Amino acid sequence: MAYSVPLILYVIIQFAAFLLVAGGYPSGMFRSGSPSFPGPFGCITLWGLKLTCASVDYNVTIHFFFRNCRNRLNLFRAAQGLAIVTIFVYGAAFILGLILLYGCSFLRWVCLALNIVGIATLCVVWAALAVMYNKTDDPQCSTVREMGYRFGAGFVLFLVSWILDIINTFMLLLPCTVPATKA
Repeated sequence: MAYSVPLILYVIIQFAAFLLVAGGYPSGMFRSGSPSFPGPFGCITLWGLKLTCASVDYNVTIHFFFRNCRNRLNLFRAAQGLAIVTIFVYGAAFILGLILLYGCSFLRWVCLALNIVGIATLCVVWAALAVMYNKTDDPQCSTVREMGYRFGAGFVLFLVSWILDIINTFMLLLPCTVPATKA
């Protein structure tokens, strides 16, 4: 059985996007801007703050650290939920892409729909993080940038994964990605 090269590329890229989202999820979204001044903490993740980015333990939860910043806390909650949804969507698109390789051509449209949903959900995640980085909620809540942080590895992994998903969406729209059916 000969496999379609664009479909093989789709599956490989989708797997890479899935790994990047899954790897970015627990990683630091914001990292201390200066090694000499570690900010109050080394990293801010979607779930909490860590003294060092390599640590697996959270020293302070997001809910406690931003308890006076309602809008920021709501953005974190939205990012947390949609990041989880994105992991499942990207995983499902990868698994269905594998099945698509074996000639189930109707799954092409399901994969396309999953990729579009993945683009939307991950866009909201990284856009919410970018808003937190650049915008103040109120006078008592400074921007994450003003707190001495810069974007971290988790944010970059989300952004790269999002770009890969956009590429994959266009690949599914190519006519050469339709698997040959047996007659």
